[in-house]
Amino acid sequence: MLEFVNVTPEFAIGPQISAEDFAPLRASGFASVLNARPDDETGPYLLSQDAERLARANGLAYAHSPTENHSIFEPEVIDRFEQALVELPKPIFAHCKSGTRAAILWALVASRHRSVESVIATLRAAGQELEFLENELRESADAARQSPFRLKGDALLVLGQSSLLGGSVTRSDEE
Repeated sequence: MLEFVNVTPEFAIGPQISAEDFAPLRASGFASVLNARPDDETGPYLLSQDAERLARANGLAYAHSPTENHSIFEPEVIDRFEQALVELPKPIFAHCKSGTRAAILWALVASRHRSVESVIATLRAAGQELEFLENELRESADAARQSPFRLKGDALLVLGQSSLLGGSVTRSDEE
């Protein structure tokens, strides 16, 4: 049985899913699956094209945002994950091998829109102990303001005010 952790009402994380997990994900109320695992990563897992086919067959939207551990803090990687969060119907189930990478990517996106302290508090409330990322979250949020890959302002405003990131306060409201 697939286990998942609700980070916010519209975003949950979990480990690698199997072909049998798509129907239970839909039955649990998810509208989308966001896969952060690269197709060339070691270990047994569904390739993205197979996962997308199964997701769609079960009435779920699907996005693949492949992220290798060594590149998780790259602005392009975070931008790609953020774009998927903007475009996918909610609620979203995001996965990787264990769920941690998906949680870190969510935190990197959320810290662009909310204070790092509130992002860490949201993760802690969901049972994710990622306080060790505090400095990286701050640096990533600062770098995002200068990224040439940023999304359009209207999409960012909508994302920053959604419950997908766990609150309705944008970074500009805090500063």
